[in-house]
Amino acid sequence: MKVKFLCLSLLYVLAQSAPAQSGNIEKELAQARQLAASGQYAGAEAQYERILVQQPNNLEALTGAGYNYSWSKQYDKARLKFEEALALDPNATEALVGQGYNYAWSGNYRLAKRAFEKLKLSQPNSVEAFKGLAYVHLWAGDGAAAITYFLDLTQKFPGETEYRIALAQAYLSRYEVKKARIVLRSALQIDSANRIANDLLKSTYSAAAPLEFDVWAGYSSTEGETKFSLRTLQLSGQVGRRLRMYLKYDNSLTADLAALVRTNQEAQALSVGAVSAWDKRFTTRLEYGARLLPDNVNQQIFSGEQVCFLANGMSVKAGGFYGLSNKGPNEWLAYGGFRAPLTRWYAVEPYYFLSRVENAPRTENRFMLNNQLRTPGGYELNLGLMYGKAGITPADSKDNKIIGSYITAILPFSQLVWGQFSLRWERTPFADLTVAAAGIKLRLEK
Repeated sequence: MKVKFLCLSLLYVLAQSAPAQSGNIEKELAQARQLAASGQYAGAEAQYERILVQQPNNLEALTGAGYNYSWSKQYDKARLKFEEALALDPNATEALVGQGYNYAWSGNYRLAKRAFEKLKLSQPNSVEAFKGLAYVHLWAGDGAAAITYFLDLTQKFPGETEYRIALAQAYLSRYEVKKARIVLRSALQIDSANRIANDLLKSTYSAAAPLEFDVWAGYSSTEGETKFSLRTLQLSGQVGRRLRMYLKYDNSLTADLAALVRTNQEAQALSVGAVSAWDKRFTTRLEYGARLLPDNVNQQIFSGEQVCFLANGMSVKAGGFYGLSNKGPNEWLAYGGFRAPLTRWYAVEPYYFLSRVENAPRTENRFMLNNQLRTPGGYELNLGLMYGKAGITPADSKDNKIIGSYITAILPFSQLVWGQFSLRWERTPFADLTVAAAGIKLRLEK
């Protein structure tokens, strides 16, 4: 009789505690979601794990933990949680969406597409499936497919600015700048205060156009001698999704070297180059050309540059130049530097240069500090100081210091025409040099 009474009492206690336990789990899930949404990922992780200890098959907890890991960039842990959730329910919408974005954010676009395609198959009218596929195509670099998806979404949801902004990004990935601006302006008609749309619209005015033509002319003065000359002609164009090429005529040494200014000689070069943004983090530039120096000396020129983009707008840059000739001394130059944004509009860029001319007594070195001010609309001002030691000095001088300063500006007068300006002063062991140059950039957009 006592045993029967105890069993009945236990069943009664369990029946009474079940709703309370369920209520506690719901409360804990809500707290975990709030922690994750506010960026407190460690706290959310601990909360989800406590819930899963009590209920290992709680679908909502498994899915929430997956999102939390994915948002904190722990993609492998997130994948495992989503797989556990999908093992319980293979068609769970939130788990499929989370798994799709988790794959995309980790760079596995093939599996990301598979997850969203599965959702689309089980739910043909799922907006999340179409939205996920649109973003995955955009991030994978397939702008044409992304445009198709986002056009459909903007037509179905005309009041949703998110889809218009993403459509503009897809157009920009294909360098269709005019179409991107039209879409962004329509988004701002819906939400004029949208910061992302405003910033993206402004950035279209500073982005490289599909075809550009640059013309520079320069004036130089040293020890009473002056010279005016054409400095640069350059034609550049986008030839692929990640490849830009250019053809350049360069006469800048004619104005930049005091020795050439004083003797009224020229040093002209013709080169071809390519810039490849082959990864979101890396951009590479390579250039080859030939230069005609005074006294009929021909020089082959090789140059390159590598830029690595880091978090928070920082970047590291390294590059170099090599001049090869069978009639004159060979020469080389190497440099490195980095960019550190201090505000949205101001960044500092310290650089260090090493160069040497064959048979010179020493290697020349220069340190340069650039201060860059850039507006979202594309206006840019660079102010810099320079200090170094020359590799060659006059026989009657022991002073080998180089000091200088400069200012350059980029002025986007319109979508078609930009102005460019540069002023530089430099004191070397041989002479002081002042150079002023101005140019125009013509931008042909589509």
